[in-house]
Amino acid sequence: MVGKKFSIFNFQFSIRSIRKLIKIWLLIASRVAQIQLMTGWGGFAFLLGKIIRFLFFFVFIFSVLSKTRSLVGYSREQVVLFFLVFNLIDISTQALFRGVYQFRRLVVEGDYDFDLLRPLPSFFRPIFGWTDILDIITLIPLGIYFWLFVVRNNLFVNSASVLIFILLFANSMVLGFSLHLAICAVCVLTTEIDHLIWIYRDVTNTGRFPTDIYSKGIQYFLTFGVPVIILMTIPAEALLGLLTWRGMMLSIVVTAVFFLLSWKFWRYSLSRYTSASS
Repeated sequence: MVGKKFSIFNFQFSIRSIRKLIKIWLLIASRVAQIQLMTGWGGFAFLLGKIIRFLFFFVFIFSVLSKTRSLVGYSREQVVLFFLVFNLIDISTQALFRGVYQFRRLVVEGDYDFDLLRPLPSFFRPIFGWTDILDIITLIPLGIYFWLFVVRNNLFVNSASVLIFILLFANSMVLGFSLHLAICAVCVLTTEIDHLIWIYRDVTNTGRFPTDIYSKGIQYFLTFGVPVIILMTIPAEALLGLLTWRGMMLSIVVTAVFFLLSWKFWRYSLSRYTSASS
């Protein structure tokens, strides 16, 4: 079993190699954590800022829905659930794929040349080269509150909806990886990434609320253009029991297509990569 290999788009993986990658990721994450935790007050201010921003937006939601108690057919509790799921997915992708924010420096300074010589997948350092331990710490209380909120308000239909939610949450992680990989590919070709990553962040912020509030044209764009609905909205709908099997299969197919396209784009960008020493 340990030696069994499988292929994903010309990459040969085995259980043993995956374990090695996990060990390398944990080593990188521990070193990044040491750097972040050395500046104790800076880390505390970062966490405090996240908590305050979260609470202010929470107050905003309750203020908006204090009179109507609904939004496009969703109850106040359901709208809050969409907001909580958005934060879980958004913070998880930021924590795991924070290396994207550091990638431009590697390309410009030529350090990425050495990464290509290492026996690691070419995407490993650009995507997983920096793990934000402070975001991971934020996820712990957020996850606890999310579960308590769901149970207290009886927002899940049955155990099957919980399992589907977990499946689609994992699907969102794959989609988030694909989008970040495509951004890294643009950086390889143009050395520009900062503006693109902030555009991505701004667009995904549209998933804070149920996307039914947008017009049909915008919904199509947020499904097939920049798939915010697949990334943020559909997992929440699955937990509420509002997702059809057709919608579930659509989300998986869209994610698979984006994964394939981003992978092909990444391979193309590497073929056009000019090292700093050239």
